[in-house]
Amino acid sequence: MANYAVIDNETVINTIVADSVEVAQEVTGKTCIEYTDEAPLGINWYWDATADAYIQPSPHTGWIYNYESKVWEAPTPMPEVEGKFYNWNDETRSWDEFTPEA
Repeated sequence: MANYAVIDNETVINTIVADSVEVAQEVTGKTCIEYTDEAPLGINWYWDATADAYIQPSPHTGWIYNYESKVWEAPTPMPEVEGKFYNWNDETRSWDEFTPEA
């Protein structure tokens, strides 16, 4: 038995355990792609056939997926100021300074 992601419009909509990809696709009526614990995935992750990888949804509006490092990156780098902390602001698409709670 193997684990398969059930894909619809390049998005993982479910998972299934089946004897083969053919059985998984017959049962679901959808494209199914095997996955492993070494290459995990989640519901609403995207299947990118070009990268041959599952990509988790962007954590914020406007972020760009870096295929080389396999992480989402902000369109502008976070400021690096010693002793200061920043959160991404989706509305302004910029970094806002904040003070952590003690």
